Amino acid sequence: MLIALDVLLFLTAAFCLAVGITAATSLRLLPWLVRKVRRPRLWGAGYILFGVVVLYHAVDALVHFNPSLGLVLTFVTTAIALAGLGMMGFAQRVAPGTPTPPAGPGATE
Repeated sequence: MLIALDVLLFLTAAFCLAVGITAATSLRLLPWLVRKVRRPRLWGAGYILFGVVVLYHAVDALVHFNPSLGLVLTFVTTAIALAGLGMMGFAQRVAPGTPTPPAGPGATE
């Protein structure tokens, strides 16, 4: 069971890092995010941070650290994950002065 969880964590971390690096460097996003994300570089950087946190937890599941150090690192990775999620949220917000695209049925592009 633990091996399956480790493999799943490593695959998730690899996916997060690959998509984040692609978005941050080439401004390419996943198809369902193209209309939602206004700042692809910021979104990609946030996704990279989130991928690093997932990668840390995958390594932590394999290599057991000192329990007191593990507690500190858990708090640090929680803060990093929240920062990454915040960056991804801000990347989806409309910047001031930017016209919003029409939404709803019958909206033309």
